[in-house]
Amino acid sequence: MQDLTFNADSLTSGIKKALAAFEKKYEWAAGRVAYNSKKGSEYQPKLIAAQKANAYIADFVMIQDASFLKNAMLDTNFLLSYDPSDADIKIADEDKNPLVGVTFNKVFIYDNTTVGTEQLKNVWQMTGVDGVSLKGLHNVSYQNPLGEDINMSFLIMLTSPSSCERLKAAYKSYFGKDYEEDPNYVNIGYKFVKEFIQNVGYWHSSDSSEIKGLKNYAADGRIIFAGLCKLKDYEYYKDTYKDTDDYYTKTVTAGGWNNQIEGFNGFVYNMWTLIPVTAKLPYTACLFIKYIHSAEGYKAGWGGILGYYSSNSNIPSVDGDPALAEWKKLCVVEDVQYIDQSYASVVKFINMALAGK
Repeated sequence: MQDLTFNADSLTSGIKKALAAFEKKYEWAAGRVAYNSKKGSEYQPKLIAAQKANAYIADFVMIQDASFLKNAMLDTNFLLSYDPSDADIKIADEDKNPLVGVTFNKVFIYDNTTVGTEQLKNVWQMTGVDGVSLKGLHNVSYQNPLGEDINMSFLIMLTSPSSCERLKAAYKSYFGKDYEEDPNYVNIGYKFVKEFIQNVGYWHSSDSSEIKGLKNYAADGRIIFAGLCKLKDYEYYKDTYKDTDDYYTKTVTAGGWNNQIEGFNGFVYNMWTLIPVTAKLPYTACLFIKYIHSAEGYKAGWGGILGYYSSNSNIPSVDGDPALAEWKKLCVVEDVQYIDQSYASVVKFINMALAGK
């Protein structure tokens, strides 16, 4: 007899919440769904093994990491997209294949009481070198890109043509002169990446843990590159405002970030909602994908939390949080094709920079 359990594998716990609401909405699904929490680095080998064996792994997966997605999953046609668009679900064509489930951003977060927007105003400060009117900073906390694929993707994207234009404009503002091409670097992005890596003051192992300890870093004025959504884990919110509707505004009074940093304000990236070609319940997967892209399903999984954005443009961001379209103007935006084509050469360069060579 066929196993009728709908298995959903995901890197985000929002899927667990959405599944619970899905079970309540559809009585036939009650007791017949399973949420399987996954970590990207541990899950990728399992996906590859399933792909090579053309074997079952799940009915639905939600994953990140652009290079892995392109090479191991999309190019092999192992993971498929379903377009849930209708009158209430409006998804841009560029977000349909692969289908974007939820979009996130990573920004530079700090203790508002000790840092504030005046300290970090230009990205070149994070190389540690002083500019014309601003001082270099040496207190950035960053998760090692060798263990965090999104941080690796961010560094790769900094070498892209669009990022180089941003960096050149910020360079001129910071140093008071135009950037002159350096024969030691492929482009200005490579120069920034190396100098940034060499200047990182703290290497943290977990964005969540680092943000939870935000108040402990008042003395060093630590600036943490982490998901904006991680502020939900900051204990200022947990202890004081957990059961209120004020969590966004109250948390920001203790943990902040600057939306006007010259160069870029952070990184915008996606998690994709996909169906393995070996899924046993592909139609249930389609229904669930449609559900999490609806206002009801999205609210169940990620509603009310800053730093989460639906690919359904009919669903607004949290009140007070800029719209996704605005974040995309302010930040470096993940480009699957660029990351894929540049991955090998840029990662080799990053490895050398990390090794201090």
